[in-house]
Amino acid sequence: MPASPTPRRPRPTSRSRRQFLLQGGLLIGAAALPAPFATAAADGRRLALLICCGSYPDGKNIQPARKNGRDLEAALRRQGFEVSVENDLELPRFRDAIAHFGQRLAALPNDGQTIGLIYFCGHGMQVEGRNYLLPSGIAIDDPKARERSINLQEEVLKAFPQRYPGLGVAVIDACRDSAEPIDKTGSFNYSSAPQGCIVAFSASAGQVSLSPSDPAQNSFYTGELVRVLNGIDDATPITDIFELTRLRVEKTMSTHPVAIVRKLAQRPHMTAGQTGVFRLGSERVPDGAPSLEDAAYARLADALAPAEVSKAATAFLEAYPRSRYDTQVRVALAGAEDALKALSSRFVRLSASAFRSTGDPRYLEDIRKAVRGDKDAASRVSDMYAQGSNGVAVNPQRAEQWLRYSALLGNAIACYTLYRNLAEKGDPDAEFFGPEAIRLGYVPPKGLCGSRKWENC
Repeated sequence: MPASPTPRRPRPTSRSRRQFLLQGGLLIGAAALPAPFATAAADGRRLALLICCGSYPDGKNIQPARKNGRDLEAALRRQGFEVSVENDLELPRFRDAIAHFGQRLAALPNDGQTIGLIYFCGHGMQVEGRNYLLPSGIAIDDPKARERSINLQEEVLKAFPQRYPGLGVAVIDACRDSAEPIDKTGSFNYSSAPQGCIVAFSASAGQVSLSPSDPAQNSFYTGELVRVLNGIDDATPITDIFELTRLRVEKTMSTHPVAIVRKLAQRPHMTAGQTGVFRLGSERVPDGAPSLEDAAYARLADALAPAEVSKAATAFLEAYPRSRYDTQVRVALAGAEDALKALSSRFVRLSASAFRSTGDPRYLEDIRKAVRGDKDAASRVSDMYAQGSNGVAVNPQRAEQWLRYSALLGNAIACYTLYRNLAEKGDPDAEFFGPEAIRLGYVPPKGLCGSRKWENC
């Protein structure tokens, strides 16, 4: 009997849904892979730790966990990573593995060449607005689950001692459910990545993360991530790897022939606190005079408005359907479409001139990202105007405009910040941004609630 998808949800589902999922007869189809790239030689500057926890109490096992680890290990080794894989870690060994990984990273030169990656496959939960990863053997309803789990922010992300210009990447393939019945969002809380880090989640806040009940299959998210890693070259920006994975997961699940998969289709989420652009290899430099294709891509890369990016990307894909720049162009097009949708909202009041202001190189880099739909870059631009940093003058009005843009791109913390600021001023727009922050999955830790109207406080 073919494998069927089971959502990795810590809390029990109804018996009828559970029976359907166990008997649904779904086989997750694997897309044909391109011929694998030659394995890149590990240079000691790219380290990866894969923690795959599949054994949990009460029938909550994650069958694909070990296959996820094997396949992701092979894909990362092709990209030059030195990889360690740990299966079914209990809490002491989980903590030891992260500590050892952090020590190895800390011993490397802080010259911008270091990339550290931690991957977790397992169950996750939220308690009092904090995110936790459950080691093997821990049940979500264990009264001491929090004490027996790993804090994502305080333990995993802090294992990356190399802040910018180095890069730390955390990939979390877990449901984003809550252990708190009063938490109406049911979410593994929204969080932002620290500077020099990328955090990629397999699902958005409040969503389950589907996996087949077959140890010979991958979860939806990790399966697509492996295929992307096997199909890109090392000139692809690392953020584009995760954006392309998101687009592929959304397409695969939203068009799946099984109705329950379409209904529970997850939307992967990424938050990026890095500055600059990181690649697995060097940026591509054309040999000799640039070709027409190189010139067209350069025009797209130089575009500083969402409409310009959309137009240039669409024209590029029509002219060069098999381009080596295909990944970057498709990600730019999807981001520009998100940006245009955000700008069309009445809650965003950014004029065209806002995208053409000048500042220092870091400001301009975040502008380029923001016009391509990067919600975190837009938030950083807002901070620059609020603080008068990075070559721009203090401008509270423009800071709020950029924060609104970030919020409409999906930054839940920006939504909550706007809610608090606008509520204090009596601005009726607060009534939009408060519920929007909740919809996006942000739950403020206790004691940080901005108003008695704020739910979940």
